[in-house]
Amino acid sequence: MKTLWLLTSKSIANRRMAFTLSIISIAISVVLLLGIDRVTKAAKNHFLNTINQTDLIAAAPDGSLDILLNLVFHMGDPLKEVDYSSYQTISKMDEVAWAVPISVGDSFKSYDAVSTTNDYFKYYKYASSKSLLFSSGADFRDFYDVVVGSEVAKKLHLTLHETIHLSHSNGASAHAHANRDFHICGILKPTGTPNDTSLFFQLKADEAIHIEWQSGHFVDMHISSEQLAKMNIQPKHISGVLIGLKNRSDILNVADKLEHFKGENLKAVIPAKALSKLYLLLKNMQEILTLISGVVFVAAIFGMIATMLATLGERRREIAILRTLGATIKSIFILFALEAFIIVASGILFGNILLTLLLILNNLVFNTTVQISYFPDVSELALLFIMLISAIIVSVLPALKSYKNSLQDGLMVKI
Repeated sequence: MKTLWLLTSKSIANRRMAFTLSIISIAISVVLLLGIDRVTKAAKNHFLNTINQTDLIAAAPDGSLDILLNLVFHMGDPLKEVDYSSYQTISKMDEVAWAVPISVGDSFKSYDAVSTTNDYFKYYKYASSKSLLFSSGADFRDFYDVVVGSEVAKKLHLTLHETIHLSHSNGASAHAHANRDFHICGILKPTGTPNDTSLFFQLKADEAIHIEWQSGHFVDMHISSEQLAKMNIQPKHISGVLIGLKNRSDILNVADKLEHFKGENLKAVIPAKALSKLYLLLKNMQEILTLISGVVFVAAIFGMIATMLATLGERRREIAILRTLGATIKSIFILFALEAFIIVASGILFGNILLTLLLILNNLVFNTTVQISYFPDVSELALLFIMLISAIIVSVLPALKSYKNSLQDGLMVKI
């Protein structure tokens, strides 16, 4: 066997260019195959953990996905409003550890402005129970304070203490609250969640700046911002409530209570369940990407075989001499199998090294919040093993062709 390894290495040395190109093609296919697999796994994990440790979401009766998209992703059509008094009742339930009111509707230059309380920054968790952190400033202190997501601050070049004007509604129908100056009190660190593309201001300020809006139209009541802040206006309606329970085993019990809430019809949504359902809608794209990467690998294997077949003319003399010296059919097949093994093993090794470098570079340049593993997991190791075995199996084709050539040359050894 040692002799066969030596012969294989000598043969490869004589065909360095073709050998190197085959390794590069395999390495590229490995980068695509494993890269897509790791990215989709990391994206799935991050997506399903967009909101973490929030056990329930209460809102007006609507579809679970509609509620999730509106209150967590700040997308979709506006929800029916919920009485603020319902939130107060929910927050006092024995099973409830905390409850955060949310109202979605206003905007700032196409970015959603969400009104809430400081409890949002205290209790909102994402990924592996990570909290929202500030890159500068802090949460609400004054009536007209605004907290800005990292992406909003970056794209619009916003800075701490800068004055902005929120808009009533969103899109083409948006109308700026031009007479109400809001000041940026804090900028959040990147999270990879919808919080990055949102702004947050106080729920009571949201209610106050809309008292001049009646039946969808602005009516100037000539109230100064200072007077408005001192009027102690209390919220009347919200979009929904994020709820954390003292004991997670009470989820179904509390959900049933919310579904039969006295005084108002409510819908209880379990975020984890709704996120899983939403992810199923995106799963087809993942499967298509995986299929494409698999096709790329198959193409690389066939490219390797094509290269081996193309160089048979160069190896004809080599194989003929080996057959003359007594090399058996088995030995010829082992030579080609070893060559395929070395090419694919080298491609896998360099492909993993290249993928790791690309992931490190991606983290350094783009500072992504999605955590992608640098090392293959068990399923990827199994996939790489299958790739290796597949390459050895298909190497039978050039080995068989080479053997037939030796027969045609009339150099078959008689035993």
